[in-house]
Order: sequence, then C-alpha cells, then structure tokens
Amino acid sequence: MSPRQKVDLDPVIARCEALKLSHVAEALPELMEEAVRDSLPPLQFLDLVLQRELERKTERRIATSLKLSGLPTGKTLEDFDWSFQPRVDRSKLETLATCQFIRSRDNVLFLGPPGVGKSHLAVALGVKAIKNGFSTTHFVLDELMHQLRADAAVLPTRLKAKRYLNSSLLIIDEIGFRPLDRVEANLFFRLVSSRYEKGSIVLTSNKHVRDWPEIFAGEEILTTAILDRLLHHVHIVHIDGRSYRLRDLDGLLRQPDPRSAPQARKGEGLHEQSVGA
Repeated sequence: MSPRQKVDLDPVIARCEALKLSHVAEALPELMEEAVRDSLPPLQFLDLVLQRELERKTERRIATSLKLSGLPTGKTLEDFDWSFQPRVDRSKLETLATCQFIRSRDNVLFLGPPGVGKSHLAVALGVKAIKNGFSTTHFVLDELMHQLRADAAVLPTRLKAKRYLNSSLLIIDEIGFRPLDRVEANLFFRLVSSRYEKGSIVLTSNKHVRDWPEIFAGEEILTTAILDRLLHHVHIVHIDGRSYRLRDLDGLLRQPDPRSAPQARKGEGLHEQSVGA
C-alpha cells in the first residue's frame, strides 16, 4: 500500500482505536491489501475485519483467563499419552471436554493411584472450560485449605466474590494425600454446600470414596454430607495403571547390574581355560 493510501487510513484507524478495535487498528493496512488482492466484496471485507478482531480478543481472553485460573501449564487433552493408559475411557473424556457437565452444573471425580494422569486430565478439562468461555479456578487441596482458613471469618455475603465460589468450574487436586483436621473438614463442607447445584467441581483423589472418612477427620456423618452433595450429579472416571513418573525408573530397574558383567566374563574365561586344559 502506498504512503498516500496509508495517510488516508489514519482517520479510520483513529475511529477503530476509539471503538477499542485495537487489532483492526493495527492490522488495517494489511487487511486492506488482502481485500484488494482478493477483490473482496464489501460485506466479505467487513466480515474479515470483524473475524480478525474477534480472534485476537478471544486469544487475549483465553491467555488472561489461563493466568488467573492458576492452572498448571502444558497439560491438555491433546498432550495426554493415551497409549500409556489404554484403559482410560477416552470417549468419556472427550464427552466431558464439550463442557456440557459445566452447563448442567455436574461434578467430575477422578479416582486412581498416584501418577496415572488424574491431575493432567483434570487440568485439561479446565483448559477446555476456559476455551469454551467458562471461568475456571484451580487449587491443590493444601492451597485451598490455606485460603479457606484465611476466609473462615469472612461474612457469607462477602465470600461471594471469591473465585473458589463464583467460578463456573472449580478444580481441587490431590484429595487424600493427607487427612484434614476437623476445622478444615467443616470448611470443605461449607465450600461444597455453597457450590452445590450452582457450579461444577472437578476433584482428583488417590483414595476410593469409601475411604474418605479418614480424609475428613474421621467424621463419617460430615463425610456422608459432603459426598451426598458431590455425588448427586457426578461423572466418575476410574484410572488404573502404571505411574507416569515411575515409567523411566521401570526401565532402569530392568537393566542388568553392570557389576555382574565382569564377573560373568571372568567366569567364562576360566571355563574356556579348563576346557582347553
């Protein structure tokens, strides 16, 4: 585009900036060149301009939401090693990835031993939720309990502003690695009750739900009340198999002890000498 044409675009760029169409304002010369090159009719050019602006706003929204969510990076469904955990119900995960469970305010519970991919899949659902426009907050249980203890004396009306209450999706990771005390168990119950049928929760646990009383201070009645709300509308994903974190160790354990090799060669040499003799 010639300098004269660029000058002519200045008032249009200024109007785009006033309307907060920042990407269009920046990319307008390039978009004009594309329109001239491809002989785009006016309506198609307008659609191209709006599409580019929407794409950039969506990218910025996703980046900001991912940062605010507390989700660990690098854990998506596309990156999950399905071949390492072939017994994971992939079709069920792909259905959950549509985020219909969030629209229905259902919960998801991942159960299985450490290292089998529960956290990865929970985070991956969080990423899908954000890309689908749902607010998402992620906590490891210890971090969540620290926050709940700090907010224990806050009035319920002020708690509504907390992300662990007002996010469409709350992810709680690593339930069961340590028992909660009675105060923490009651705070957890208050959280679950506050979100019941109002927002979805995704949880990961290395313990079966029948063992959850030992997590919640041995309080069977309280645990029953928690499970009653969590499991009313729930999708349960059981994952069995080997640990990702130990798979390299498995290979090392199968390797022969190098200290035994010289002894074997020495023994073979003695055998050959005795035969020759």
